[in-house]
Amino acid sequence: MLGKLPDKNQRELFRPMLTDMIDKGHALALLADRIDGQYFEDEFSPLYFSVGQSSVPIRLMVGCLLLKQLKNLGDETLPKLWIENPYMQYFCGFRCLSTSFPLIRATLSIFANG
Repeated sequence: MLGKLPDKNQRELFRPMLTDMIDKGHALALLADRIDGQYFEDEFSPLYFSVGQSSVPIRLMVGCLLLKQLKNLGDETLPKLWIENPYMQYFCGFRCLSTSFPLIRATLSIFANG
């Protein structure tokens, strides 16, 4: 089943919003706002089953793979930097600051290699 990220405009009571703490003029924030996430949803969603446990959101997977390429990061380095960098989290479609990496490292390799 296809996983979804929460609506970016809905605020949470106890977690800080990324849009309140980042500079919207930062290169990753600008790029994140220009990427058409719906395009990737439309392209990859037919590859997902319609029943079963929800998958990892496509925006998160595509964002992580793009970050690996843009920043020349390995599977071991990306999770550490992602936790420390709110711009990376925003780029991957998150709306609130996260203190843990939401993927298992092997998930990136499986998604990238089909």
